[in-house]
Amino acid sequence: MTTARNQHPRRASGPAQRPGTSPGAGRRPSGSRNGDGRDSAGRSTASSPGNGRDSAGRPGRRPSASQLKLKADRRRQARLRARRATVWSAAVLVVAGVITAALLASSGSGALQRNTVRPAPGFTLTATDGTTVSLASYRGHDVVLYFNEGAGCDACFYQMREFAQHAAQLTRAGITILPIVMNPASQIRPELASFGLRTPYLIDATGSVSRAYGALGKGMHAGLPGHGFVLIDTRGAERWYGEYPSMYLTTAGLIAQVRAHLHG
Repeated sequence: MTTARNQHPRRASGPAQRPGTSPGAGRRPSGSRNGDGRDSAGRSTASSPGNGRDSAGRPGRRPSASQLKLKADRRRQARLRARRATVWSAAVLVVAGVITAALLASSGSGALQRNTVRPAPGFTLTATDGTTVSLASYRGHDVVLYFNEGAGCDACFYQMREFAQHAAQLTRAGITILPIVMNPASQIRPELASFGLRTPYLIDATGSVSRAYGALGKGMHAGLPGHGFVLIDTRGAERWYGEYPSMYLTTAGLIAQVRAHLHG
């Protein structure tokens, strides 16, 4: 027999609906965003930065005029920096070349050398100050003959001024320099005054002394000396001849050559 206690009402399947709510309330609609920028399926909803397209590949907003100008300015500044770097590199190379050339000139590199030892040809010449100079009178001293083009050759007189400015070094080294030219004294005296030189020049009017030492035709003129130096030691022997196409030899460079050929 069926009684009232045994009759239970059938429960509806599924979750119970709260009073005052509509069906589906509290569920997240498909495709909606949650707090981390993804939808319920885990897909990112943020557009891709920097490539002008969103996550679906659709074109984004075009850059503004100010952004385009900023990019152009940056490109222009990069080009300017590259150009400056190129200019500085070229300048460094030029300076390095100048320094190298100066070092070569001062050390004697590029000079035409002759190291044959022989008795030095004797001579007696008249100087620009009217005195008579004989090589024999310098026996017992180390002498350097400086053969040069003379009048009209500024480099030749600058060379002698280099030696005059460092006369104390030459004196300590025991070196006497005798400059020899083929011009008349009347042409050399104004040059000496112009360059402030007091050292008398020896006048080899016929060129016989220049020829005897093999100094003729070594420069720009076939009938004149070039820019040569001859070392004669205390016993009157020629120890070294150096011709310098650079038209310059430092005092330190000359002293180094003298020491190398007297004591080397």
